Amino acid sequence: MATWAAEAEQPQRPAQSRPALRPVRRERRVAGGVFWIGLVAALLAGVVAMNVAVLRLNMKLDRLGSERTHLRAENAALSVQLSSAASAPRIQGLAAKRLGLVQATPDQTSYITLPH
Repeated sequence: MATWAAEAEQPQRPAQSRPALRPVRRERRVAGGVFWIGLVAALLAGVVAMNVAVLRLNMKLDRLGSERTHLRAENAALSVQLSSAASAPRIQGLAAKRLGLVQATPDQTSYITLPH
């Protein structure tokens, strides 16, 4: 550890004169700045284009969803019409009116037993 006395005994070194520093003049890199601005602009344009594409797909998806709902309702209505058209009382009524058919009585019915 140095003390004040030890420092005082050491000979003083002459101050070294440093050469005066010249300010370094940096050239502005305009071309590099333009490149980065162009790159950021292109990326932003890409993001906007992607958002527009997603918006269009969402609109198409919404339209297809509403069309699907409409088609399901139409299928349900057609299913109701089909089940009522295929009902036994309706078919019996049509057979009696159009073809003059009547339902057979139990004594007119015969059964055949088939061997196994």
